[in-house]
Amino acid sequence: MIKDSIRAFIQKVKVYNKIANITQITRRYIALNGFDGVTTILGVLLGNYVIGALDFKHVIISGSAVCISLGVSGVVSAYNSESSERTKEIKDLEMSTLHVLDGTIISRAQRFATIVLSALNGITSGLSAFIPLVPFFFGRFIPIQVCYYIGTVLAFIILTGIGIFLGKISKRNLILSVIKMVLAGAFCIALGFLLEFIE
Repeated sequence: MIKDSIRAFIQKVKVYNKIANITQITRRYIALNGFDGVTTILGVLLGNYVIGALDFKHVIISGSAVCISLGVSGVVSAYNSESSERTKEIKDLEMSTLHVLDGTIISRAQRFATIVLSALNGITSGLSAFIPLVPFFFGRFIPIQVCYYIGTVLAFIILTGIGIFLGKISKRNLILSVIKMVLAGAFCIALGFLLEFIE
């Protein structure tokens, strides 16, 4: 009974995916929001490092606030955008077919896509920003400087993963794709260190 329900749900999701093109947009959101999240938290870590924040709790609080903001912003912005675009698509389709599509599998697929993509948008940006903060939760046992280093390494591991992900999708040179992501992270750090010259 449960297996049949799961199979039916999976089949329904596959149909919705074909109608609403969820997979392609999902890939785009993962790359875009993953990159936004990790570069944003790099800025937070760098800012705390430059001002000499030595209390791991301060880094956790400021970083967590950013993660929450990114998550909420990602969900709300994606929901509004996806909902508006998909509602327009349905209206245009209704006008061209002279049929009301409310309650049809097409409208259900579009609503499903809006919810899934909105959740994914928020989770991806929030999670990618949160991972580099993890070392600071062990700040009682790890020196704060080491936490900063490990957090930065985790951020660059995520950037490397995004580079590999994009390289595989585009079927281009993986190394070049990774280098682009790593250079973007390094550029953020380089610009951030300029804050030290603020008097």
